[in-house]
Amino acid sequence: MFSPDSTFSRVMSTLLDILLIGILWLVCSLPLITITASTTAAYYAMAKVVRHKTGYLFKEYFRSFKANFKQSILPSVIFIAVVFILVIDVMYVWNNRSSLNDGLFVIMVGIGFLFLSSIVYFCPFLSRFTKKNFEIFRLSAFSAFRFLPITLAVIISVCVVSAATYLMPWAIVVFPGIFIFFITYPMEYVMKKYMKKPEAGSPEEDIWYFQKTVSIFAEKIREKAKKNNK
Repeated sequence: MFSPDSTFSRVMSTLLDILLIGILWLVCSLPLITITASTTAAYYAMAKVVRHKTGYLFKEYFRSFKANFKQSILPSVIFIAVVFILVIDVMYVWNNRSSLNDGLFVIMVGIGFLFLSSIVYFCPFLSRFTKKNFEIFRLSAFSAFRFLPITLAVIISVCVVSAATYLMPWAIVVFPGIFIFFITYPMEYVMKKYMKKPEAGSPEEDIWYFQKTVSIFAEKIREKAKKNNK
């Protein structure tokens, strides 16, 4: 049961990695201005180390954090400013109810939805593609509508995780890692739509994000099947 190759050990190792990435994200996001860099690094480490079993967690996290730090400062400032303005406006309109303010409330919620839809894709795209901020944001906005079901599912998940964290503050060290882990599945699907598949036998074919991932349970079953065939 406690063998390094056992299913139990692999599950516990994966859960520990998910938890550590969530804690790294939380600590590195505390200055707020670094929240885009920390989210990008968290996604990069989660997809590469946890999902694809490539590299080392701390090394890959801080490699991505350092590589995207400068480019992520301006988006962080813009995101924080927009969120702050929207929250203040929504609270004001909600507390001063009138027919006009009700209409403004709907408009603000719509703007917030469009803005959040773009943010959902920004950090994963920044972790993978070498583009300027405007190009990434434009691609994010386009993807938000192209993959609308995924966008809605992720936004609903954000709301659920936020509400759960508000009700259970201690979960702030648990939920971020779990959330980032699960969104790697739809985000990897989306990003592969924008990446040209490498030719067979080419060096690009060995890049980690082109390789298929196998769950630890499926991997264990496959190993047992091989032994039985022998």
